[in-house]
Amino acid sequence: MDEEPLISLILLCYNHEKFVAEALDSVLAQTYARLEIVIIDDCSSDRTADMITGRLAAHLGRSKIPFVRNPRNMGGKISIETGLKMTTGRFVLIVSGDDIMLPEMVGDMARVWIEQDVSLVAANAFLIDEHSNSLNRTFRDQSVRGDDSFETLARDGGNACCFGAAMGFEREIYTTFGWPPQYLGAFDIMLPYYACLLRGARFIEKPLLKYRVHSGNTSLSLIEDKQDALGRLVTREKIFFQHIAHALLMADVLTRLGAEIPDRYAEVARRIAPLLNIQTVEMAKKLVQTRIELYEIRGTP
Repeated sequence: MDEEPLISLILLCYNHEKFVAEALDSVLAQTYARLEIVIIDDCSSDRTADMITGRLAAHLGRSKIPFVRNPRNMGGKISIETGLKMTTGRFVLIVSGDDIMLPEMVGDMARVWIEQDVSLVAANAFLIDEHSNSLNRTFRDQSVRGDDSFETLARDGGNACCFGAAMGFEREIYTTFGWPPQYLGAFDIMLPYYACLLRGARFIEKPLLKYRVHSGNTSLSLIEDKQDALGRLVTREKIFFQHIAHALLMADVLTRLGAEIPDRYAEVARRIAPLLNIQTVEMAKKLVQTRIELYEIRGTP
């Protein structure tokens, strides 16, 4: 392309007082030129909003970046849709106020998006603690090629692209499918699925983000790691239920597309629908087994 396309970046913040300065500095340090930025604070109860205002004032020429403070805690879905309505870029990144972007993150993701003509790009990440110290790990093992295939996503309920912290996607996904329903609890499984139904998704092995692991994380997998045996079973129950909910929605979307646009999606449905059935059955088995284990520990249904 002769000119870099405009890219939108939505910085979501909620009770990130300790982290948001680093997060915002990393957003403002991006090397990609045509970047529009919107910051949304979901009615934080700490000094997150004050930290943002002060940090913007400290960056010359950046004080006019739109900063929305929700009047009450409205949740991620509404905050994200607010940011999407305020921006116009064809490609969108949603970044959390507790993570740190590497300077080339937007540029590298944009390059893959353009050169490979896909609808979504996700990247690897370094893991850091609440003090920004390295945990000497990455989100995915760099020695193993990340599987970003449509088939794996449909069969297993996730692939390498299902990492919302380091994800960029075409606005077309939102205009075509809308934002994933609130009951799913996250967007990082359905967006790659929608992308695969359009032009595909790609995973970048290179870490482009510092992903912070701390007590405020909402990721169920991270929560599970910190719990006792009973807590882990309760969390797994939620995980397996969410996977079933995702699989059923995926199947519904695929059935609808197959009926509305058979020339494009009939073959896709023939290939992917059986894999979604496998996912549903396997996750249901795991859910039942988890319920049995919970019953054995609690002694009640």
